[in-house]
Amino acid sequence: MENEETFRLTASLEDYLEAIKAAIDETAHGHAHTSDIARRLQVKMPSVTNALGVLREHGFVNYDTNKPVTLTERGEREALRIIRRHLVLNRFLREVLLLPDKEASDTACRVEHVIDDRLLSRLAVLTNALTDPHQCRPLRKALRADFAAIDAGELDMLEDVYVPPPRPLEDPKRTRRRKPAQPTQSLEDFHDA
Repeated sequence: MENEETFRLTASLEDYLEAIKAAIDETAHGHAHTSDIARRLQVKMPSVTNALGVLREHGFVNYDTNKPVTLTERGEREALRIIRRHLVLNRFLREVLLLPDKEASDTACRVEHVIDDRLLSRLAVLTNALTDPHQCRPLRKALRADFAAIDAGELDMLEDVYVPPPRPLEDPKRTRRRKPAQPTQSLEDFHDA
């Protein structure tokens, strides 16, 4: 077993923790069933069983075959961290970038696993500032107009992104080229010998 401090959850295992926490929170009995997890993640039961084994081995869940799944204290902490990351990203994508709900949620699901905490915190601060009803009203209006133009295909902001010019070709006068090695004997000399 890997050292608990060096073990890093994969994006897939983080999705399992998030799904387990959501399933537990939606029921009154405080546990999740493997079938609920499989349905939420749209995976087959053997995948759930395998993931639960890894999560159990590293102290994130309490799980035994044919019994409900619960989160350990460590698992609860990690699941909440992942859910918070998702919520911050989802809010930024919906309320600042004005993406449709499904697109925002799907994108947040992909990004939540790779974004670092510092950048995520800055996005939360930016989202709060830009969505405050008393701040940034002209900026929000301008953003909505530009986002609508992008969606309509009328504005391509990537076109204006600076692309460095190609590197100049080397000056042949300054470039020293090696002369190919000259054979000491010609092919004819070789055959005559």
